[in-house]
Order: sequence, then structure tokens, then C-alpha cells
Amino acid sequence: MQKLFGIFDTGIDTRKMFVPMTFKFKKRNYINKDGLSLVYLHVCANKRRERIPLDIYVSPKSWNNEKMRVKGNDADAQDLNLFLDIVWSKITKIKKFYRLSSKPLTIDRFLFEFNNDMPKTNFVKYSQAILEERKSTIKSSTYAKEQSILKKLEEYQNEILFYDINEMFFVNYRHHLANLGNNKATRNGNIKIIKKYLRYAVKAGVKLPVDLDNVVSGSTQGQKSYLNSDEVKILYDYYFSNHIPKNQKLCLGYFLFSCFTGLRSSDVLAQGRHTIESGKFQFTHVKTGKLQVIKLNRKAIKIVNHNKDLFIEKYSASHIRTVIKEICAWFQISKRVDYHMSRHTFGTNYILLGGDVTKLQILMNHSDVRETMVYVHLAELEKNAEADLMDNMF
Repeated sequence: MQKLFGIFDTGIDTRKMFVPMTFKFKKRNYINKDGLSLVYLHVCANKRRERIPLDIYVSPKSWNNEKMRVKGNDADAQDLNLFLDIVWSKITKIKKFYRLSSKPLTIDRFLFEFNNDMPKTNFVKYSQAILEERKSTIKSSTYAKEQSILKKLEEYQNEILFYDINEMFFVNYRHHLANLGNNKATRNGNIKIIKKYLRYAVKAGVKLPVDLDNVVSGSTQGQKSYLNSDEVKILYDYYFSNHIPKNQKLCLGYFLFSCFTGLRSSDVLAQGRHTIESGKFQFTHVKTGKLQVIKLNRKAIKIVNHNKDLFIEKYSASHIRTVIKEICAWFQISKRVDYHMSRHTFGTNYILLGGDVTKLQILMNHSDVRETMVYVHLAELEKNAEADLMDNMF
């Protein structure tokens, strides 16, 4: 490690003069009952001095004041010196960030960064802090989604400094997401959210080594998967069978209810049984905040009436998805299953059965008919897939 003493220009004060700041490791004179002294980080600038206890203790005889290192090559000395190396590396990252961002680094700012794990220099911590600030102004579903994306980023690398975010960072992270098994739409969605938080940082004055306009997020609209009528009937018959376990019956009941109504999991799980039993009810969509009136069809009502626990006992959407995947695998339905598939199943089969696209737009609460037209295209693909009809030509 380089000599742990430095004077460097960290910023510009109000008089446009460079502000020298020094850092030094020092041993406290006081010796505790174990014969050890506490080591501090001393920070000095503009005749002001701050001491930060580092929570490490050394024997006064083993401390080298000039080199600010622990003497010796034994394991304890190596561990203590390694810790000092880590602290110095943290100091270097903070000052480098402020220099590259042309931001003045005062003692107060340094103390904030150092004691709070560099929230302004570490993109992971910064984005998590911004998300918490936004929590009261965004929907709970948005908060949960972005929290999950940022948690995934933290698991990839818990310290990502702003000045290390270049085009290769995005390439490498896309590869990482692919290795996790995330599909293309999911990977694109993660990059989109990361870019959003980077733009927050840029607005706050952070300078990045990459132009975010050159980083293409890509479409977040994945290939929609749905169940055809034969597959829905398999699950429907199993739901009404006598040998289905209670856990599977409850999960399948919620899933099939959405297959026959097109409601999202968040809207289904927000309803109470007394509301559903009325057969016609009004509610506000969790995702869009729009008001809608639903009139249940006979099959949806039959699904509810068959299970007295439905809309009383509830599971999370992720648990329901896991159980539905197990059921579909048992019946050799090999499509990529999630809860949202039930909504696609409703939309596609509604068109296949001759439903009108403008009415479907209302039923699915789409603000733009182009969203609804996706199901028209899926229905056309389903019809065109019947190539065996050509066998009847002669």
C-alpha cells in the first residue's frame, strides 16, 4: 500500500480556492486494560480536525507512526493492515468520485459518505436511498418491483461506483441476468429501471462515463403466453375433481377465476368474498387506479361457489404461480406459466370465441386499443396453427 498520508485538492470552496484535505491513521495515547490502543482516522481541512474511531486496537509497541501500519508479519498484523488498506481504498473512492463529478468535498460531506457506506458514490446505495424517498409517492406494486430489481443488482455487486458504470457494465449485467434465467423482456425491464435511477443521479449533478441515451433498454413486452381451451378445460376439470389437495385447489381457484375474468392478480387478491358473491361489483384497479364494474360470468361464479375458502384464505401471487407451474407440469402443459398468463388466456380466448375487440378493451381496462389488439394477433396465430385442416382438401 502507498504511504497512508496524503494532501490532495478535493474541491473548490466559496472563494474558488482549492481546499487541501489530509487523512492520517493515528493511535490513541490511552491504553486500555488489555494493553491496547484504539486507532483513529484523522481528517483535517481548513484548520478543522475530525477523528473517526476505526474499531481496531493495536499494541503501542507494534504501531509504526511514520508508515501508519502495524509492525510484523504474523496473522494478526496482516489482518489489521488489510483492514487499513480497505479503509484507505474507501477514502480513495470517495475523493475520486467528487473530483470526477467536479463537486467540492468538504469534511461534512466526507463524514457523511464514509459513515453511511458512500451512498452518493455507490450507485447501489444511492438508488436504494432514492427509492425509499419515493416510497410514499408511488404505488406499493411499483415500490416492490423496483425494490426487487435493485436487490438483484446488489446481489450482483453490492458496491458499484458511479465512475465504473460504462457501456461494458450494461453488457456484463445483461449477461448476468441471462445466466440467472431471466428472459429478454425481464432483462430489458431491469436495465430500464437502472437507467431511471442513473438519470436521477445525473440530475443531481453526478457525471457518468457513459451517455445513457446510447444505452438501449429494449422492449419490456415479452412474448405473451396463454392457455388454449383444451388446456383450460384440463385445469378446470382438475379443480372440480375430488382428489385435488386443498392448497392446489385454492391456488387453482384464483388462477381459473382470472382466466374467466381477465383480472390481474393484484385486483383479484384485493377482493373480499362478500364482494365477489354479489356477482357484480365495482372496484379500482391496483395498477392503473381506474374504476371498473365487473359482471361475473357463470363459470367464474361456479369457480367461486365450489370453494368456500376462495377470497377468504389468500396466498401471494408468487406462491400461486409456483403451485400452478407444478400443476401444469403434472398435466404436461409445457408453456411458461405465471399468474399473468391467466389474463392473456382470457383475452385470447375471448377473441377466439368471437368477442369484439372494443368490448375486450373495456373488460381488460386498457387505455389504448393497441394493447388489446395483441390478443387479436394471438388469436389469429392460434387459428392459423390448424394446418391439419388442409387434410380435408381432397
